[in-house]
Amino acid sequence: MLISICIPTYNSGIKLQRLLDSIIIQTFKNYEIIISDDSKNQEVESIVKKYSEINIKYFKNTVPFGTPGNWNNAISKSTGDWIKLMHHDDWFFDENSLSVFVNTIQNNKNSEMVICAYQNVFFDKGIKQKIFFSKVNLFLLKVNSLNLFKTFLGNPSCTIINSKCLPYKYDEKFKWLIDFDFFTEFFKKNSKIVCLNKILINLGMDSTQVTASVFQNPNVEVPESMNLLYKHGTIILKNIFVYDFFWRLYRNTNIRGQKMFDSYLGYDCDIASITTLVASQEKISQNYLKIGVVSKFFMTVSYIKNYFSK
Repeated sequence: MLISICIPTYNSGIKLQRLLDSIIIQTFKNYEIIISDDSKNQEVESIVKKYSEINIKYFKNTVPFGTPGNWNNAISKSTGDWIKLMHHDDWFFDENSLSVFVNTIQNNKNSEMVICAYQNVFFDKGIKQKIFFSKVNLFLLKVNSLNLFKTFLGNPSCTIINSKCLPYKYDEKFKWLIDFDFFTEFFKKNSKIVCLNKILINLGMDSTQVTASVFQNPNVEVPESMNLLYKHGTIILKNIFVYDFFWRLYRNTNIRGQKMFDSYLGYDCDIASITTLVASQEKISQNYLKIGVVSKFFMTVSYIKNYFSK
């Protein structure tokens, strides 16, 4: 079994080196490493040359693909039976991580994706946070794949995907909601998902990441949220966890009324469920919306109203 470890990079420097160091110590050795480099300088190429003893295929992009185009480019170069996308910020938890992935695949012959637990490493704060799947969350995910908006599975570094699940591609319209979009789309076509409640990946978290730069930025999050609905259909708002996700997204970006919402969107919103949601929040004091249990109550009332509307 050949594993393609696909690494999209951009000015990654020491981060890429940390990831490569975590790969070369893996006890499972049948892998290829695909590096797609968006950097304008030669730093990544210089680092790659230090690892000539392992199977690395390096691709320098004369025109940067950006996020997530660079992810897709790395994946397109892979030849393995399974694809292991790894962001350059992230690295394997220990030397047995890849072996555990492979053993899980071999013990679940029909699996199409394996998702592992993970550890967030916050460099700016100097803390670590271990994330496992609860039994409740796993049950919810089995009941309805849209419950992933409640039971988020971590970023793509936590997955390994059968290369037969094609097209395996990330929608380049998204940056902030890209993971939600990918999982929602993937689960429509593939149902044999194995959740492995063992930490195999460290996720590096810092303020320089793309997700950090767009976090709670309504100029990004509002248009992307609408793109998500246009792509997957407003029917997904019938799921209370999806509705709650949109409720919290607009609450956290301090959207106050339809005029403000449309200004970030760039056109007049034409989805009745969203206009109702925005109108519901406008009627509530922001001080109350900041109180979790109060916000959840009003969200539930708004959800019920929307659910039974035409």
